[in-house]
Amino acid sequence: MKKKVEIIKTGANKIAVGIFLLFISTLYCPKQLFASEFTEVQQQDQKKVTLNVKDRTLVNILSEIKRQTGLAYGFRDNRDATSNERFSIQVKEVSVDSALTVLLKGSKYSHQIVGDLILISTKKDKTAEEQKDLIMVKGTVVDENGNPIPGATILVHGTSRGIASDMEGRYSIEAKSDDVLKITFVGYKDEIIPIRGKTKIDVRLNPKAENIEEVAVVAFGTQKKESVVSAITTVDARTLKSSNSDLTSQFAGKIAGIIGWQQGGIPGALTEEEMNTKFYIRGITSFQKGANLDPLILLDGVEASKLDLARIDPEDIETFSVMKDASATAMYGARGANGVIIVTTKKGEEGAVYTSVRYEAIATMPTSEIDVVDPITWMEMYNQALISRDPTAMPKYSAERIARTGSKKYPSWVYPANDWYKTLFKNFAVNHHMGINIRGGSKVIQYYASINHNRDEGMLKTDRLNQFDVNIKNNNTTFRVNLNIDLSKGIKLVVNSYSTIDSYHGPLKDVTEAYSLAFYANPVDFAPTYPADDTYNWPHLRFGKSSSGTNPYAEIQAGYKDRTRFSTMNRLEYIQNLAPLLKGLEFRGDISFSQTGYYSNPYSTSPFYYRLLDYNHVTGKHTLEALNPLEGNRTLSKGSGGVSGSNQLSYNIKLLHTGAWKDHTTSYIAVLSGQETTKSSPISVLDGIRQRNLGLSMRLSYGYKERYYIEGSFGYNGSERFAKKHRMGFFPSVGGAWVASKEPFMMGAANWLSFLKLRLSYGKVGNDGIINNPRFVHLPSISQGNDVVSFRPGENTIKPYVISGYPNEDITWEIAEQVNFGLEATFFNGLFETTVDIYQQIRHNVLDKRTVVPEAMGLGIQPLDNIGKVKSQGLDFSGKIQHAFSPDLWVILNGTLTYNKAVFEEIEEAADKPYYQWRKGHDISQAVGYIAEGLFRDEQEIANSPVQGGDLMPGDIRYRDVNDDGVVDVEDAVHIGFPTTPRLIYGFNGFVNYKGLEFSFAFQGSGQRGFFINPAAMSPFANNHALLTAIYKDHWSTDNMSERPLWPRLSTKNIIEHNPQEDASSDKETRMSTYFLRECRFLRCTSLELAYNLPKQWSRKLALKNLKVFVRANNPFIISNFDLWDVELGNNGFNYPIQKTYSVGLNVNF
Repeated sequence: MKKKVEIIKTGANKIAVGIFLLFISTLYCPKQLFASEFTEVQQQDQKKVTLNVKDRTLVNILSEIKRQTGLAYGFRDNRDATSNERFSIQVKEVSVDSALTVLLKGSKYSHQIVGDLILISTKKDKTAEEQKDLIMVKGTVVDENGNPIPGATILVHGTSRGIASDMEGRYSIEAKSDDVLKITFVGYKDEIIPIRGKTKIDVRLNPKAENIEEVAVVAFGTQKKESVVSAITTVDARTLKSSNSDLTSQFAGKIAGIIGWQQGGIPGALTEEEMNTKFYIRGITSFQKGANLDPLILLDGVEASKLDLARIDPEDIETFSVMKDASATAMYGARGANGVIIVTTKKGEEGAVYTSVRYEAIATMPTSEIDVVDPITWMEMYNQALISRDPTAMPKYSAERIARTGSKKYPSWVYPANDWYKTLFKNFAVNHHMGINIRGGSKVIQYYASINHNRDEGMLKTDRLNQFDVNIKNNNTTFRVNLNIDLSKGIKLVVNSYSTIDSYHGPLKDVTEAYSLAFYANPVDFAPTYPADDTYNWPHLRFGKSSSGTNPYAEIQAGYKDRTRFSTMNRLEYIQNLAPLLKGLEFRGDISFSQTGYYSNPYSTSPFYYRLLDYNHVTGKHTLEALNPLEGNRTLSKGSGGVSGSNQLSYNIKLLHTGAWKDHTTSYIAVLSGQETTKSSPISVLDGIRQRNLGLSMRLSYGYKERYYIEGSFGYNGSERFAKKHRMGFFPSVGGAWVASKEPFMMGAANWLSFLKLRLSYGKVGNDGIINNPRFVHLPSISQGNDVVSFRPGENTIKPYVISGYPNEDITWEIAEQVNFGLEATFFNGLFETTVDIYQQIRHNVLDKRTVVPEAMGLGIQPLDNIGKVKSQGLDFSGKIQHAFSPDLWVILNGTLTYNKAVFEEIEEAADKPYYQWRKGHDISQAVGYIAEGLFRDEQEIANSPVQGGDLMPGDIRYRDVNDDGVVDVEDAVHIGFPTTPRLIYGFNGFVNYKGLEFSFAFQGSGQRGFFINPAAMSPFANNHALLTAIYKDHWSTDNMSERPLWPRLSTKNIIEHNPQEDASSDKETRMSTYFLRECRFLRCTSLELAYNLPKQWSRKLALKNLKVFVRANNPFIISNFDLWDVELGNNGFNYPIQKTYSVGLNVNF
């Protein structure tokens, strides 16, 4: 085994030497000037002193050290014994340990620092017998990366004998063969090691948790937080806990810089299009809808999808960082154009096995339900709407029919009064979440493993006579194993393996349409199902139906779909410390493989439809008429399923160097990265070609006096999507930071201003994800068109080939040019912390279609080109207040605010478009529509107003004639309302702990987001639509002639028959009016939680480390002036609703 290790070391050293020679010109510097990165970090963490005294007592000098550092002092022996001795010392900005070593050198005293206490002891002469039993123990003290630690304290445990490691981390100390060594260093966990007769003991120290918190995750590595020059938000994963299986649902309002919102509440999203949450780093900054707008997501260094991010359990997360500006993302090149989210999961720790088990039972239900009138009111209002438009019309529903509907004198299916929402949906569903994680290890190998399982259900009802279940059931299971293996001194192997699998069962019908199906069904014309009559009495479901409507219950019960999605990510990293070649030099190489797969298998029946032909009120017998006796089929048939997936192979080769000398610090990293992706189901020959990405990136950082920092980085990437002349892209960035609080002139404010740092960065980041299709913009795209008449003998039709995309070799990278100014401050020794970033991004070369090319040129489609520019400006704010009133009572409060506005800077406009419709200067998602000035009051006003079309009557909508040409048409549309993506996202949350009780809360708000209530989709009575209760209470009538009620005059026809301007699909561009324009503005309580931790003495009796029980509510209430549906859904009110949950859970640690 030893021989194998030597072979590994020899081979690895050869590799390291080769890479070192490759970069020697960049790294060359005298060897003695450098120390390790973590050595520098820890040395700076020690409290420094400056002393220049002569002939002073030891007590006098120790008092001066206490004044400068706050460290108390004491004597193991007689304090007065030192009163007659005098000491001198002259040191500047050195650690306390170093100062005391110089001070006591050659004296009869020694020192030891224990916590915040300096202990002075008198050296004792060793007896001859003691000297005889002593052995010399030698070794090296290194950090977790294998870098030597100078200044570490090595003590013989239980004595005052000790020594400090030298600049190489080496030490030698005399001790007995059965003694125990204690090794300590500031910011690291103490190590206790029995000697057991060994003369060589090498020690590896691991950082404490509080020391880890002082390190920030940056591109391809970590840095000390105060030296970071980029805009990076670090998130405490504990604040992301919820009863929702989707981690991304907690981003908005908790992460500064994230613009996000919920668009539904479907359990078990298996594709990114189905996800309930949309989120973007600093908003949407490109108007090309086919462009890649999503951030790069790295999970333990492996590129992951939004679905993989959504599946992570917060219990598995060690660090969660969001990189927002060019300085932070430039090294990722084309992949980092839209920001980067980096998640690292927990790692193993040396020590006893730590196990955590958790279970949570959850009741889930809609935050808001669509409220429609009862069937009797619907019939009455239908008649009223019909007669209000045509006084001569005959009412559709007679008084007798209305009186009998829903009457208990008759079976419910004779005169149906259907509440389709109650028919289709349950009141609530119950979900189950559980997990277990194990953590532990030895000096050689440390491990972390977890298994999590979530079972989520929907609220669809299954008919008791149905042969299969149609409700949604999704079982998600994730597996994770992380290993850290110390192969030998300075060589480490890191293994990360993660897999997740979803098993979904649900209705064949798209579940997002379920709520709209209930709204679009007639409530009185037929029953959901009928009982058997004398003719159709064989076992099957007899669904009701009319000639003019559909049965939503039948559509939901008609079939089911089984789907499976799996994802696996595996990564292997080799780390070798090259300090023997050059201090602070390290080589890292990693390779990762990830795979995703998706399978869908639909199964369907053909429902049997009937209508009630006759009912005998005397005998109670009824007769049914079969509407589709030949088409109905109760036997399940297998439909055409779907299969898709991808494989991705990635590698990174990294060389890192850190150094420090005097007041200077440097760090350098060079990365060569490659990626290859293969799709399992390509749709074309070009789509089947493997996607490749290759890049070289570097970063150089310099710090001076722990106050001034400057950093430069670049990414050099190649992309296959462009022609050869544009294939390579160079994307640089530069940033600087000034820790002003460390300036001498700021020392007077130290009692209230603990920390102040200013940051400024500038850079460019490229994006080759400019459009989904075509993949290669410099090549022509050809596809098959629609059927046309064939002139070939024996053929009726053919599908001719047509050009779907013209080649353009001038198309190049989309460039995001960014500047960011940041401020970080801490007040009153950590009582209040805040971070503020102000930024501007100019996105150049946005791809779009050349709409100004005349049709006379003969082009079948509009060609693509880099014709657009977008300017985005915004602000990110985060604040934290924390205070411990006593050891038993402490409070933490957090708040965030994100504001982003993106406007057109350059865009091609149609030549015949009015100037007031030009998009330049307007938000990229702002709508263009008509200005509604109110409702027509009488026929005279209609006659004297501009012509606007439609079958108008008093109570219909009146629009503004913007260009005063006497006609309201497309040229009267102007920019209206806020953009359709929110400009403003904010949130605040808090945590209160009192002894064993914990209480936490979270709120999230949004504003300046516009949306339209789609009037054509919710027009009462048209196509059997239901009548919203809000419209019933507030519509125009002769009794309610207000200027702007919720709904204009009722009609049995769709509103677009009277106001064609409300038909959003009537023009190439979507246009609506201000009458149905609303602002999505709300404040939602996203979480309330109360927990109790069992007292420690009780836990010990149960052989547990901790036991916690909790109750939690997510999304319990919302404050908004919009009440038709949950306002966060925007114009998608009929989607599967956002869910609120109530849960009880248990966490057990042992």
